[in-house]
Amino acid sequence: MDTKKHKIQIFKFGMYGFLKNLMFFEPYLLYYFISIAGLSFLQVGVLYSIREIIIYIFEIPSGVIADRYGKKTELFICFLFYISSFLIFFIAGAYYMFIIGMFLFGLGEAFRSGTHKAMIMQYMDHNDIKAAKVKIYGGTRSMSMLGSMTMSLISIVFVIWLPEVRYLFLLSIIPFILDLLLVMSYPKYLNKAESTGFNLKEFIVESYRSVKYCFTDKKVRRLLFESASFQGGFKSIKDYIQPIILSITMSVVLFSSLSADDNLKVYIGIIYAFIYLVSSITSKNAHKVVERHDDRSILNITWLISGAIMLVLSFFLHSLLVVFLVFVLFYVILNIRRPLMVDLIGEATDPTRRASVMSVESQLTSLLIAIFAPILGFIADYSMRLLFIVVSSIMMLFFIYNVFFKDRMRKTTSL
Repeated sequence: MDTKKHKIQIFKFGMYGFLKNLMFFEPYLLYYFISIAGLSFLQVGVLYSIREIIIYIFEIPSGVIADRYGKKTELFICFLFYISSFLIFFIAGAYYMFIIGMFLFGLGEAFRSGTHKAMIMQYMDHNDIKAAKVKIYGGTRSMSMLGSMTMSLISIVFVIWLPEVRYLFLLSIIPFILDLLLVMSYPKYLNKAESTGFNLKEFIVESYRSVKYCFTDKKVRRLLFESASFQGGFKSIKDYIQPIILSITMSVVLFSSLSADDNLKVYIGIIYAFIYLVSSITSKNAHKVVERHDDRSILNITWLISGAIMLVLSFFLHSLLVVFLVFVLFYVILNIRRPLMVDLIGEATDPTRRASVMSVESQLTSLLIAIFAPILGFIADYSMRLLFIVVSSIMMLFFIYNVFFKDRMRKTTSL
């Protein structure tokens, strides 16, 4: 493939993430659940848990489908689930409707996660691109974060202009249709299928083999647990920081011509736009950190810093500056870790099982979130301070565990 076509395809990979992150409702989802739908933190935690249970159940089957029946085919199915979930959220009135919407959204997440990353790895293998894997994945992730930043800014206009927040779900369908068409334009070899027909017995056997591979290969197993534990912690706690920021800023009026509720909506959009801008810059430059420091040291120090900032946050819940800085730092740490983890897992994994292995990683993440989301929601209803102290303690324990067993782990598996 010539350089021009190569650059175009890399750009397409980036645009996939850009369009996929144009979920205009995302910054306002918690606001919508709590303030508009009137749900408690516990009910929201249950919804998140339902989503993650669905992801947990379907992650491995979806990875096997991608590896054996074509990755483009699976992404086509995933977009259908997403679009259906957006429609359900738009018409939802009762709690059971939100459950159905989360069920479909979870299916979309299960069929998406890991598949596109595996396609990028397959593309780089096909074109013999090895040295710049972290840089390329960091660049495509950077585009995803730019999409999220763009979404956050545009959603400010939409959320004030539209009659109700729920219409953001309808608008989000448009970029997802465009993304579906973009994926269909990828090279045919990225949809290479191990099988041309569906065989249930073969499917079950292959699913079992994929799980067995993940848990019998020591290096893959350790990397999966390392990645899933941090991802699960991040996703479980990040949404509880938003209402703290909003409660502090409610007394601040940026636009006197807007109502207090509309000012709140503007705050949400601006906060998330800034977060995603920082995330984009961090992802794009993550390879520089990886090139200068030992992989194990990076992974360990991110546990320590994350635990420390959660502890600091627990004592400064009424300081807008501290809360906002912690929110930003949390995203910075994630976007340094993520490109590194994807590269390490990809390098350690059999190329024919990458989509399945990435699905197992996502499944482990979902299992952790499904377990802890309702618990954290219950703690948040009781005390936000206690919530962050608990999370900080868990992250510190991970750091201590990793450092204590570092020499032993390096003897058995080296990163």
